[in-house]
Amino acid sequence: MTPRVTSLTPDFLEEEVTVRGLTFRLRELSIGDYDELVKKASKPVTNLATGQEDEIIDNSLLLKLMVLRCSVEPKLTPESLANLPMRVVLKLNQTVNKMHYGDEPETEKKADDAAEETPKGNA
Repeated sequence: MTPRVTSLTPDFLEEEVTVRGLTFRLRELSIGDYDELVKKASKPVTNLATGQEDEIIDNSLLLKLMVLRCSVEPKLTPESLANLPMRVVLKLNQTVNKMHYGDEPETEKKADDAAEETPKGNA
């Protein structure tokens, strides 16, 4: 019996969020894009106890970079993001956080699949 192979989907999450009458379309990052942004948001600091250099991530900068990279329509720039009202940016931040750090949405099983997987007890 050959194992059942399922293909990985290349689909990325896309979400629209409307704030104060303006709709923003955001797209999930690839892991490569995310890793690149983490590097950009990281900086070396000297650990005073050990004298060694450690890298720390500026999470505020990382989130801003993520919002910029995720924006599809309108495409945000650092300048346009900086000029948005604080609460609008907060909503964009929350949406981007949920897209990348939230749980993966579960897909519903088809009725046929559910029937096949019903446990069989002792009758």
